[in-house]
Amino acid sequence: MKTTLRKKYINIRNNMSEIDVFNKSINIYNKLITNKLYINCNEIFIYVSNFNEVDTSSIINKAWDDKKRVAVPKVCNNLIKFYYINSMQDLKKGKFNILEPTTLIEGIPTDNSLFIMPGIVFDKNRNRIGFGGGYYDKYLFSYPNIFKKVAICYDYQLIDKIPTDIHDVRPDYIFTESQIIS
Repeated sequence: MKTTLRKKYINIRNNMSEIDVFNKSINIYNKLITNKLYINCNEIFIYVSNFNEVDTSSIINKAWDDKKRVAVPKVCNNLIKFYYINSMQDLKKGKFNILEPTTLIEGIPTDNSLFIMPGIVFDKNRNRIGFGGGYYDKYLFSYPNIFKKVAICYDYQLIDKIPTDIHDVRPDYIFTESQIIS
């Protein structure tokens, strides 16, 4: 069931127009940066978007403008670790053809961190289906309840119910272009 949902929603996302991605991402961006979760954090742990995901480059640039530290993921020995970056030039294509940090200062989240996570499809109970590697679940399991976890996705990626496993880690909030689920 997860595989079927994953394929269906990746296909929908891949067929989005650039203008749709832009417009929907701007709405999500505006909801996020005006929310107390973002305003009150001093650093963000965030993925670098591609494949028509909600654009994160504007969030990353806004965080730098607001003097917040930014940490992005890199796959290391089948786990992800987050490293601080100071510009987009600190990134190069890595595993899965995704931009990863070239920097060496590992980010260790605190209670003042905001964690922004990706996903393929979510449900109204904040359950999440990712790409299937379990990278985020393994990472987040190591930091239970230390910081707030936010998922960002398009409205169509939010459905009534998805199957879950015991090791799945849910975000505390889901931001779409039209709503915030908590």
